[in-house]
Amino acid sequence: MPTFYYKAKKGLDRTEAGTIEAYDREQAIAQLIQNGLAPVEVSAQKQKINKTDSHKSAFKLNRRLGLRELNIFTQQLRTLIKSKVELLSSLRILYEQCDNLPLKEIIQDLYNTIKDGKTFSAALNKHPAFFPLLYVNIIRSAEASGRLDEALNEISNFLEKEQDLRIKISSALAYPALMLIVGAVTVFVLFSFVIPRLVGIFEDFQATLPLPTRILLGISSFFQRAWFMIIGFIVAAIFILRKQYLKEHSSIDWLKLHLPVLGNLNRKQSIARFSRTLGLLLHSGTPIFQSLQVAIPTLENNILIRQMESVPKDVMAGATLSESMKKVAYFEPFIIQMVKVGEEGGRLEEVLNEVADAFTRDSEAIIKIITSLIEPLVILCLGLVLGGIVMAMLLPIFQINMLIR
Repeated sequence: MPTFYYKAKKGLDRTEAGTIEAYDREQAIAQLIQNGLAPVEVSAQKQKINKTDSHKSAFKLNRRLGLRELNIFTQQLRTLIKSKVELLSSLRILYEQCDNLPLKEIIQDLYNTIKDGKTFSAALNKHPAFFPLLYVNIIRSAEASGRLDEALNEISNFLEKEQDLRIKISSALAYPALMLIVGAVTVFVLFSFVIPRLVGIFEDFQATLPLPTRILLGISSFFQRAWFMIIGFIVAAIFILRKQYLKEHSSIDWLKLHLPVLGNLNRKQSIARFSRTLGLLLHSGTPIFQSLQVAIPTLENNILIRQMESVPKDVMAGATLSESMKKVAYFEPFIIQMVKVGEEGGRLEEVLNEVADAFTRDSEAIIKIITSLIEPLVILCLGLVLGGIVMAMLLPIFQINMLIR
């Protein structure tokens, strides 16, 4: 976590100076104000980075550790903590029974860091590629309240819902994706290797070949000459699209919100993820400003994130969350009204979870509709392409029969 140097007034005559840890300058200022100080100067300190540690961190970022591994680790740790096993002993048990080498190294580092006197949240914060900021903040709040087992249970439930949604999306799209890949490979092989071997059949054909057959032979000739270029083009296109997708300010984010059907699905998934994260953080006792700082990046869309950037500042200035969220064009009135009801009733985290559940159900319904439409469309398109190829090859034979008669 970044460290900020500050000078602040306490009362009329007293001036204090020191350092404070925060996610950004605005949060550092907010923490100083909460501590009864009037900030005069707040600036980020430059941190020295050990090159060896930097290489290690970069190496670990490439390790194959995902949501499934994080969920398993959390469930097992929760079970041990709930059974009254102390934290260090729990980590030692998890280390001994872990078969995943990258995860084993992380558990070992957690154990050593805590043994050196650091807190569990500080140990987790050393591995941001595996433990998200949400995870660290909930554990930090649990350390202050002494409810680590409850916090791990909340995190585990959250991760299970995220994992279930991803599995449903993956399983729903797996069959259409497989059909597309098999169909594309089949067409590629036909054009590149099969049809060129059949060209000799038409060499002695006296009449002019039908137009579909000539087009088919022309495409096949191109594929035969440049199949390696086609593969290179596809690989380059995938690389460019992936790079564009990962860019911070990408036009793909706009498409993700405005594509027919898919745009609505992406928006609902983003809002559900944001609402569930914010509700979980608030329930764990994290202050709303800090909760918003953690929850906003989970929208995973730069357009939504930019529109939400002013919300924490408005909340710190005294505005309600519902009033601040009115500035976000992609948040429909239903969400704003639900948040307002939660604020007025003093159960904001419950309402946010209800919003997340509602939008998750809507997302699942849209996914079912999409998959029910994709499968017949893929079959229809592949049938038309393959049927067209067969017809183009058979037309000259039909023409020969007509000439013989």
